[in-house]
Amino acid sequence: MIAPATFAACLTPDGTGAIATIAVRGPTALEVVEQLFRGTRDLKPGAVHFGKFGVELADEVVLRVKQAVPLPWVELHCHGGRAVVGMILETLRQQGIVTCAWQEFVRQTTERPLQAEAALLLATAPTTRTAAILLDQYQGSCERALAELRTALHRNELESAGRWLAELAGRAVLGRHLTTPWRVVVAGAPNVGKSSLVNALAGYRRSIVSPLPGTTRDLVSVQIALDGWPVELCDTAGLRAEASALEGQGIRLAEDAVAAADLCLWVLDGAATVPTVVPLPDLSFRAGTKTLVLLNKIDQPAGWVRECEPTALRVSAQSGAGLGELCEAIARRLVPEPPPVGAAVPFTPALCDGITAAWDLWSSEKHDEARGLLDRILEWSNAPS
Repeated sequence: MIAPATFAACLTPDGTGAIATIAVRGPTALEVVEQLFRGTRDLKPGAVHFGKFGVELADEVVLRVKQAVPLPWVELHCHGGRAVVGMILETLRQQGIVTCAWQEFVRQTTERPLQAEAALLLATAPTTRTAAILLDQYQGSCERALAELRTALHRNELESAGRWLAELAGRAVLGRHLTTPWRVVVAGAPNVGKSSLVNALAGYRRSIVSPLPGTTRDLVSVQIALDGWPVELCDTAGLRAEASALEGQGIRLAEDAVAAADLCLWVLDGAATVPTVVPLPDLSFRAGTKTLVLLNKIDQPAGWVRECEPTALRVSAQSGAGLGELCEAIARRLVPEPPPVGAAVPFTPALCDGITAAWDLWSSEKHDEARGLLDRILEWSNAPS
């Protein structure tokens, strides 16, 4: 619901700039701005007006009335210095208008809660692809799917409700990573080329490369985009049994990072002439969907491991061979079924968690419990009936 108060906020980034934009929206927006604006008296929606704004102190502004009904919305484009922006906001506040941060302005002045949250997340979308998905949600894709789910529940059409819920739940993992990158951890024994691989994928030297075991001790991260999906690539310490106390701390960090990763790139040395035993307490994760096994250094003479890992992805961090295929494989593993244009995707943490929990209950035949949870989600989201 739109709050009865009138709100104002600076929509441009904080700091000194050439131009700042201040938005004023609410029942008294047009009335207050007309009193303070020295210029054209007939402020028509859509027209651009030039004048001064203020009482005792005034500064030049370009004014535009975005809309007069049903709720007045005015934008003031002024000089971008902090003093001018502060003066205008203080003048509005003295006239009874609530001044706030732009995030609160969006939430308070947008009638549909999900549209407001999509607008906020759009500002932090790290890639064009995730921004396009969030734009679909801003334009109502998720709301329409929730409305269909509401209708099916009201009509007691369990099969239809289950389909809508399954579709939304199937995209919840993607929804959690539209602004937060997937974490892909590069792990393996010392000197298999983990740091070189991270540098090759990043496109610049992010990790220190050395032939000495134990060079990488802390977690070293870099953010990249693969097929339009945001990824935080994490380099780790080489895993081995015999290590100093300091190196052992890095190994424990690496093991924890592997356990918490969305995907692990398990790197093997394709040129090694003798086996390397890696002292992980449980290597079963290598066979799971959380892991891609890589055979690095394929530009060098073949070692023993090439015969042992026939299904591993072949790459060379030095020559670049196989890196394109690796990027495609990572993207496919993270997002096996990218949503079509306009598809509904849950996109806030609370919505993703709620939809996932409701689907778990529904798929366990606990329909009444799932309905109760969904009712709360639908009430908050204000999905139309």
